[in-house]
This record gives sequence, structure tokens and C-alpha cells, in this order.
Amino acid sequence: MMRSLTAESPVRDQRRRWERKRGRTARELLETEREYVDDLELITKLYDEVFRVRCGSLILAQEGICGTIPSLVKVNRSLLMSLERDMAPSGFQAFSQYLHLYRKHADCIDATRHAVQTQVKKKKSFARFMKLQESRPEFRGRTLEQLLELPLQRVMRYRHYLMDLVENTFPDRPDSAHLNGALQAVCHVCDHIENMQQLQENDQQLRRVQKLLKGRRTRILSPGRRFIREGWLSLVPPSGEEVKHRMLFLFSDILLVTAPCHPLHPFNAEKFCCRAVYPLVECQVEKVLGHTQGQGGLISLSFKREKLLFMSSNQQDMNGWYGSLVMAVRKLHTDRCTRTDAPQKGQRTMTELQNVPAARALKRHHVNSSMDVLNPAAPQEDPVCKRLKTSNRPEDGSSQPAASQEGSGWKCVIL
Repeated sequence: MMRSLTAESPVRDQRRRWERKRGRTARELLETEREYVDDLELITKLYDEVFRVRCGSLILAQEGICGTIPSLVKVNRSLLMSLERDMAPSGFQAFSQYLHLYRKHADCIDATRHAVQTQVKKKKSFARFMKLQESRPEFRGRTLEQLLELPLQRVMRYRHYLMDLVENTFPDRPDSAHLNGALQAVCHVCDHIENMQQLQENDQQLRRVQKLLKGRRTRILSPGRRFIREGWLSLVPPSGEEVKHRMLFLFSDILLVTAPCHPLHPFNAEKFCCRAVYPLVECQVEKVLGHTQGQGGLISLSFKREKLLFMSSNQQDMNGWYGSLVMAVRKLHTDRCTRTDAPQKGQRTMTELQNVPAARALKRHHVNSSMDVLNPAAPQEDPVCKRLKTSNRPEDGSSQPAASQEGSGWKCVIL
């Protein structure tokens, strides 16, 4: 009898600790939910409703300037009532059916911000309305752009609270399945929001780098391009000349080598002049110096028509550049192999080509032979290099020199 009591006491203590943690999480969730619902009601009342009444003639009044916040008020009121009745599992189960509103709010938040900023510049009455609403003491100095972020921040907090509730809930309880299902649904929405935020941050970085470049010949904005890092490195010329300092911008598919403009230039004093653009698909990275603990290092970058040596006196910075370059090149080759191995839309397999009638096969062979006769010295370009060359064509429509069209199709200016 004594042995059974001693064996049950640790289990009871563990259950009590779980109950205490669960109670603290539930109380904190309830308090923060009340503040969150109050903020949503204020935004709906003082921004959405007043704006529709005063500026009903504008097209923006029909779409609203608060995203899906007016629809979220009803949903979160219902969730708050469930939390006040100590029915969090059933409340979150019903709440998970309306999580598409949070996903929709994340998708349209940038368009809403852009529309609001445009109307502030065009309409003085709208600018006065925004200034008056933002000065209200109920918002505690928060602007509309900051208030639009509240639903996204709140759904991230829901994931934290639900994880605590799931961890401190006994698996044999009937509401454990409801909490697990709600947690999975909230995690999907949080992942979508995080991906959207990463895309927005990457787009901001690309636009920032584009503004730093002199002229418009080099276009950084390209679909699927990701910004990785930037920094100063010393370029070692192969002819034994003086070492030159270069600002490098590393992206997911290209390496941009730039030099600072003259500091006394009236317009481009703080900008960089593009000296060369190198495709990472041709790059081979090798660490020449810096394998041991010391000061600085040397990295060799080999391309089809050129080899570069970059040096730095900071070994930590050099190791960071080496790791970033290796990872970028490796990922680019992996993605390229994946696209090559996967059957593209409209592409036929070898079995299907074997079943093609002989007449069609002969006709196709005849057409290909005629094209070879017309252009026997036509080089076979890599499709990836061809796309890269097209995306980096100058905007003014001027033709490239003949020397830049050789090899991989990239123009590498002498540094």
C-alpha cells in the first residue's frame, strides 16, 4: 500500500504542475484577448465606419482601409465569450474555421497600405482625416499602418498560447484533440504570414540595392531573386596591380561587383557603379587562404571566362562570405537539377517519342537537318544562361557589343 502511494505521488505532482501552467496560460490568454478585441472595435468604429460615412464617394471607401478587421471583430468576440466561460478548446475549434480571414488580411495588407498612402498624397481631406484619427488618445500614438499589423501579431500569439495549452493538457482528456486541431490550423496560417513577410523584406532589399546603383543598365528586380548579403572585399588583380576595394552584392543567382562613385559627384556621391555581373551557375568557389586561425583569408571564384581573387583582413567576415557563396551555388545547382529532372508541361517522355509514327519522325528530322544546314555554326546556349542574359538586357534597347555575346552571354567589365 505504501509503495502504491509513493508511486502515485510524482504523477499527482506532475498533473498539478500542468494544471497550474494551464491556468496561467488561460488567464493570460483571456486578458490579452480582451485588449485585442477592444482594439479591433476601436479600429472598426473610428476608422472603417467613420471613413465610409465621411468619404463614401471615394472608391477606397467601398473596399475599406482596415482590411478584414471589421469581419474579425465578430469572430474574436465569439472566441472571447468562449474563453470567459472557460471553454478554450471548443472556442478555438470554432475559431479555426475563420482563420482564412487572417490569411486574407495578410495577403491584402500591402495593397491597403499603398492605397492609403496614395490617397493621403492626392486628397487633402483624407490626409486631415487620417491625422485627426491618429491623434486620438484611444490609439496611444499608433498609426493606421501599425494598427493593421495587430491581427498578424495576434495570430502569432495564438500559436504560442495553443502550444502551451497542448503541452499542459492531459492526452486522455476529450478536449486535447480540439486543441491539437486548432494548433495545426493556426500553424498553417502563421507559416503563410511568415513567408509573406520574408517576401516583403526581400523585395525591400532588392529595391534598396537598385537605388544604390548608378544608372539603369543593371536591373536587380527579378522574379524569384533573393538577396543574401553585401559587404566590402579587396579584389586582387591577376597582373600584380594595386589591390582594389569593391562592394559586393550577393543574390541567389548572381554576384554583383561594384565600385563607389566619386564622393564629390553632385548626384551619385553615395551610389555605386556596377563593374561586373557574374552568374552563380558558372561559379566555382575555393578557399585559398584562411583555413587556420589567423588574420583574414583569400577566396578564389572561377567562372567560364574569368577568375577572381577576393581578400579580406577579417577572417570571420571572409568565412561568412565563403559559406554564403558555397550555399548559394549549391542551392542553385540543386534547384536547376530538380527542374531538369522533373518533366515539364507539354514535354514528352522517351516512351511516348518511341510511339510517334514514322512519318512524323522523318518530318521532324528533315526540319532539324534543314535548320542545321542554314546555321551550322549556331552555338547551343544553356537555357538558364539565356534567361539570365535576357533579364539583364539594357532598358534603352541598345545592342550589346559583339564581345559581350561570346561565351556565356554575360558582359564582364574589366575591373
